[in-house]
Formats: sequence, C-alpha cells, structure tokens
Amino acid sequence: MKYLFFLTIMALTHLFAAQKTNEIEFPRSAYQDRYKYYILEEKKQNTTFVVTYKRAGFDSFLFGKAEINCPSRVIRSLGTSTASVKNIPLQPSGWVQPTIGTIEFDMVSYVCR
Repeated sequence: MKYLFFLTIMALTHLFAAQKTNEIEFPRSAYQDRYKYYILEEKKQNTTFVVTYKRAGFDSFLFGKAEINCPSRVIRSLGTSTASVKNIPLQPSGWVQPTIGTIEFDMVSYVCR
C-alpha cells in the first residue's frame, strides 16, 4: 500500500513539474547525425527570418541564432553559445548558400517551407 502511494505521489509530481516548451524538432536529411535540432523561436522580418535554435547532444547543448533569406535561400549565423540563449553574442557571419545534407540546408528547408 505504501508503495502504491509512493508511486502515485511520484507520478503526480512528475506530471506537474514537467516544463512546457515551444521547442519544435525539425527533420534532418543526414540520418546519421547524432544531434537533434530544435527551433526555439522564429521571427519574420520582411523576407528574412531570424531563428533561435538549440542543438542537443548526448552530453552538451549549443544555442544559436541564424538569419535566413527565404527568396534567395541563403543563411548566415548570428552567433552561438554553449551557456544559454541569453548569452549568444551577436557576431554575424557572411551569407552562404547551404550545401545539401548540412544543418543549414535543413534549417532553410524547414523555415522556408
């Protein structure tokens, strides 16, 4: 009886303590990639999107921001951080045409669908 009570309390605690997130996992074309990628935020500015994403590995996370121009299908990194989204320094790179099979290509394909 104590065991059943304990399991009920644990299940209720887990149910109410679970965080609700808006993370959207987007599909990868490289099936052997060991990381999972999630869109955390997507903001549209004219014809471009600013995307905040998370790369989740077995023992690490990487947070980043990228800007995507959908009409020309190019992307540039705005910065990355291993600490948190708030710690991403804005260091824009140059615009690149993503190569098929890369995370950049998959992100452009997902956002510009």
